[in-house]
Amino acid sequence: MEEEHPDKQQVHWPERRQDVLEALRALGDRDYQDQHWRSGKGLPDLTAAVHWLIDDSFIDQHGARALIPHLFIDQREADLVQMVVDAVLRLLDDLGPTAPDNAYLDHPEWINVLNSAGIAYLALSSGKPRS
Repeated sequence: MEEEHPDKQQVHWPERRQDVLEALRALGDRDYQDQHWRSGKGLPDLTAAVHWLIDDSFIDQHGARALIPHLFIDQREADLVQMVVDAVLRLLDDLGPTAPDNAYLDHPEWINVLNSAGIAYLALSSGKPRS
């Protein structure tokens, strides 16, 4: 029997980590996005997901590694999340912060957000960081 990974005991901000996990889940799930964000319904919406991932954690200012052990258990987790943040920031630089959700979802670079968020979510939610 595999032992459950005690994330909440290994990070200082378990509630904020849950917000990051929820943001990663939504950012990495195309079906969720198509069903909820394209219709303008569902929480988190795109704005909340970006807010939870970037604004609440200040990753864009300090980098994800600075949040070990506050949000992330190790460098691998931090690096996986940093890849998502970098992909989101590239889109924000290109489209600006007030573009409609569909503009982000239809942008050719959105696949980088989708893929990196999916990988990061699986790694962080399982407690077994993967490369």
